[in-house]
Amino acid sequence: WVWIFTAVEHWNAECVGWHVCKKGDRYAALQPLSMALNNLYGGVQAGVARELTLRMGHGTQYLSDHFLNQVKFWGIVPSFAFVAEPQTNGVAERFNRTLKEQAIYGPVFRSVEDVREAVGTFVDRYNREWRVEKNAFKSPSEIRHDWQENRQAA
Repeated sequence: WVWIFTAVEHWNAECVGWHVCKKGDRYAALQPLSMALNNLYGGVQAGVARELTLRMGHGTQYLSDHFLNQVKFWGIVPSFAFVAEPQTNGVAERFNRTLKEQAIYGPVFRSVEDVREAVGTFVDRYNREWRVEKNAFKSPSEIRHDWQENRQAA
């Protein structure tokens, strides 16, 4: 049994962080956010993601004081999905379903490291190549690239 935590951008459906572990606690739930902040903002210092909103479920990991205090330290505004309505966190839920269907269900994994490798490989391929309907059938990486080019041109 392993836990897989992900952080998915709403605007382009890009998986910006992920973590695979044996113990799915509040510390593990922060790992994909830390990965995302390091990759997108260059660090995890106080206020690095000021005004960013994080949509999340009501799991005990996300409701813990430690998790919420760390999110606030980074400047992130918590936004909880509605109970029993997964569509309110639909982009992340869709990504997680796709991840499970494409990389997790079926193979027999011998170790947590094998699962990590499968998840990492899928996330890289997904971000680069996966055609997402909400992105007009462009990949998340293509959408981010277009956004960065438009931002530089402005």
